[in-house]
Amino acid sequence: MISRGHTMKRIYHPGGSIVTGSALADAVMLYAEALSNRQETDVVDIPVIASDGSHGRAQFLIGSSSQLVSVTSADGESELTETETIQALQDKVRANAMYPSLVWAGAPMGSPQFDEFDY
Repeated sequence: MISRGHTMKRIYHPGGSIVTGSALADAVMLYAEALSNRQETDVVDIPVIASDGSHGRAQFLIGSSSQLVSVTSADGESELTETETIQALQDKVRANAMYPSLVWAGAPMGSPQFDEFDY
């Protein structure tokens, strides 16, 4: 589903980067943290927007050795959402007693964000 007027996020991984909806990116990051805490891995499948603007899907391995960074992206004019995928990832986070810290996702305004740093 596409919603107008929202910011997308770019997830950087060792093989490159992908652009997806902000809620999807947040869910992937929280799930990756939960898997890391459990010392487990999993493959996630999420909708993405390709460099040519077309819609596609990306599958990648996340978990205890994941090196992911999520930043706000100016790419695309619309927010990409997929409620079922977001819910499934959130359910997987809650499926074990070792919850992620949730600090980064719920940080108060004024807290440094990854997109505020120069790369």
